[in-house]
Amino acid sequence: MLVEELVRDPELELRVEVEGNLGLPVRWVHIIEVADPGRFLRGGEVVLTAGVWRTSGLTAEQYVARVAEAGVAALGYGLVSADESWPDDVVVAARAHGLTCFVAPVSTPFVAIVERFVATKRSEWEAPLRRQLDHHAAMVSALRAERGVGSVLRVLSRLLGRPVALRAQGAVHGERPEPSYEVAVIGSGLADASLLLPEEMADLDVGLQAAVSTAMPFLALELERERAIRATEQRYALEVLDWIESGVGDRAAIVQRLELLGIPADAAVAALVVRGIGVADVEALVEPGSLVVERPGEVVVVAAQPPAVVPEGLTGYVGVGRRGPADDLRVSILEARKAVETLEARGRPGWLSHDQLASPTLLLDLQDPALLRATGAAVLGPLVAADAERGSDLLHTLTAFLDHGGRWQETADALHVHINTLRHRLKRVEELTGRSLASTADRVDLFLALRVHR
Repeated sequence: MLVEELVRDPELELRVEVEGNLGLPVRWVHIIEVADPGRFLRGGEVVLTAGVWRTSGLTAEQYVARVAEAGVAALGYGLVSADESWPDDVVVAARAHGLTCFVAPVSTPFVAIVERFVATKRSEWEAPLRRQLDHHAAMVSALRAERGVGSVLRVLSRLLGRPVALRAQGAVHGERPEPSYEVAVIGSGLADASLLLPEEMADLDVGLQAAVSTAMPFLALELERERAIRATEQRYALEVLDWIESGVGDRAAIVQRLELLGIPADAAVAALVVRGIGVADVEALVEPGSLVVERPGEVVVVAAQPPAVVPEGLTGYVGVGRRGPADDLRVSILEARKAVETLEARGRPGWLSHDQLASPTLLLDLQDPALLRATGAAVLGPLVAADAERGSDLLHTLTAFLDHGGRWQETADALHVHINTLRHRLKRVEELTGRSLASTADRVDLFLALRVHR
């Protein structure tokens, strides 16, 4: 409250005799009649007196000089009776010291002046709390309409009158201000979360600092809630992927789970298997609404539409399966994984789609793993046993022969053996397996068995 606000209050009917600095803030309103008032003043007060100090022999000049020296904001003189003479000596002394001086009529008791000051100060003191309660109510209302950090950020941005954003787990929510200043969001497991403000927190006025402080618990709560939901969804999605890839899950249950995860039953989808790229970067790569599941060593994506443009400078490996109905998702995942494994084997980061990798060997991945292992063992078991018993190298020799397209000399050179040695070993392979390397069908059997064995 300023001096002018108090002395110009029409309800108090105060008469201002001397206009000093009316813009001074009023720290307190104090009634004091002692001869040495300075001992009881701290500066910034409006001093009220009825002239009782006159009985001590003190002159108006002496009294006014002492209160002025104490740094008071204004001096008020109260008339106690209708026939009391006007305090001209006090007015003259106040004018000499440049001190605001007013006279209160008999109809305005000092208590009314004190009450008016206290009421105004109470409103000032309560204003920040009211504003904070209003901020709190606005954020609660926004979250009732729409959950998420975005709702809180929109309210806070409106209160600040400028953009504000939140960074968490490498992602930025909201419109990032430029320049931006970070304030850590305090919460369990939120060491990586920061609020991005358009100014340093210390440079904001008190009201805006209160708005930011009010938003912090809401942001922390929404982040923790979203992370808990995401963790639950990830567990849910991992289980569905296991069902799909194993081929043993109930189709109706799988479709229902996919729908709960945002993949409609009638949607055409494609699988991506990504390695060497973090989950946040994968989410930025695919369309919103895609199911992104992090697994050990890779990220699996179920997308309505694979990205149309391959980003330049891709540092990881991305395999893309065919696009089709949700009940064909197992084939799409296996195609995508085969593609990404091919890229890794070549040692070339990049992008490979199923149609670029049309290979019958993919059929192996569609079979039951236990059956594949049993079939492979039945074909190659005698070679494995012979190598273990005699220290021979039949399995490796067969692999090299098939990898070199059945070309004898190239295989011998690769193995660093004489061609007769190679012929002897491969004859032994034929004897143990019952397959002829001259037969295309038998070669395919051996090739597939080796793929399973690897």
